[in-house]
Amino acid sequence: MQEQIVRIVLPRDEHLDEHSARVLAAGLQRPRSGPPLAVLLDVTGVASVSRAARAVFSNVSTVAAWALLGRTPVDRILAHFILGGDFKSGPASYFTSEPEALKWLKENAHVH
Repeated sequence: MQEQIVRIVLPRDEHLDEHSARVLAAGLQRPRSGPPLAVLLDVTGVASVSRAARAVFSNVSTVAAWALLGRTPVDRILAHFILGGDFKSGPASYFTSEPEALKWLKENAHVH
């Protein structure tokens, strides 16, 4: 079975705005067949995230679950800001360990 986990690494020291989020989300919403995706979103070192960008991520209908990955206290704050959006597509959670994030995604998005 094809892996259904998509890893997105947000650029360090960048400000994620609505346009940037829409570009990333468009890649996840391409016409596809098969089950929804699970996304590992690495926010390590991102400078900021706008409310509009958060809204874009929370409305991507092709994603079954989101795992946000970070390493620093600032990453945690940004991730929890993103998680404050109303994720309509499925569960979302923050992790500091990639193996734990991947395990959680597999359990919550039912991917292999």
